[in-house]
Amino acid sequence: MTLALRLRKVYGLLVLAAVLVASFASETAMAASGHEPVQEWELDFSGTGIKIFEIYETDQGYTIIGTKNKQQAFLARLNAEGSVMWEKTLDLRTSEGDQVIVTAAHYTRDGEYLLGGTVPGYDSYYYIARTDADGIILWEKEEFSRDYVEFNEIRETFDQGIIYSYNSGQSTAYMVKLDATGNDQWKNELAMTKYDPHVSIESVRPAADGGYIAGAFRSGSYMLWKLSASGQSEWINYYGDGIGWAVPAPNNGYAIVNYDRWLNQSVLIIGHFNGQQLTKELGMNGTARSIESALAGGYLIGLSNAVIACDAQGNVTWSKPASLLTKALPTHDGGAVYIASYEKVVKLTGSSGL
Repeated sequence: MTLALRLRKVYGLLVLAAVLVASFASETAMAASGHEPVQEWELDFSGTGIKIFEIYETDQGYTIIGTKNKQQAFLARLNAEGSVMWEKTLDLRTSEGDQVIVTAAHYTRDGEYLLGGTVPGYDSYYYIARTDADGIILWEKEEFSRDYVEFNEIRETFDQGIIYSYNSGQSTAYMVKLDATGNDQWKNELAMTKYDPHVSIESVRPAADGGYIAGAFRSGSYMLWKLSASGQSEWINYYGDGIGWAVPAPNNGYAIVNYDRWLNQSVLIIGHFNGQQLTKELGMNGTARSIESALAGGYLIGLSNAVIACDAQGNVTWSKPASLLTKALPTHDGGAVYIASYEKVVKLTGSSGL
């Protein structure tokens, strides 16, 4: 046997070994990461003037909330297969007749809708309405502001009240608690400092201890703000750069998804208010769009370019590419549903074990 032939045989064996090792590693990684779900259905509102920014699961399927033609509020109910069964548009206006643009919404435990928005411009209003399941307004509330107002978030509280956040100009952000009929209970503010000229509270969630956690931005940094049930500030900490989102976690903790500039990727941070903290790399550099607690105890994360499922310890169990994602939600069948480009609703199969 010539030297050249021997070298070719050795090279062939090395290539075969490399292929087998790569195949084994791939299969091992797939087993560790679980089964990636597949698309079950898609609902596309492109060309209709409808923009969707919220989705919730219901007993019959789903409800979606958004705007139509950039002006009217849009509500719809879908069945489990993604077909529209009911829809309604609301022309919301202040007492002076100014058009309200809805920018935040929530679907309550008893099937009602909470809507929050503003009249664009300075010397203007921010507005809140509660409707019944059929979109009939039960009550509405407006507040005047001499500055430009952005309405960011609205949520139902454990006592069936309302917690919401808004910005007044760039210098001050507010959290406000209402009772179930819209009466003010408390208000707290997060103001700028000499080194933080811009502040914005983007997300608010009720915490297990009866208080609240708010995700905010100050001068490009993401921060978490913990408040008591009566609205008193208890704790503030900073995490990474840019856009982030937070949810309460078990044992009086929290989970955050945001972008880490030094790692050049998005990360999941699981922590406790006593200072303990665990950071997990997600392996993707998409912008954080949402995080929700999954039924199995982990988290479903929405990035601008992917849906990612993690267990309770922050380990990635599966990920799936998703173009222009704006929000992702775990579903009771173990799957997920997400909004893409504000125009599409996509359902992923329930075999993923969420």
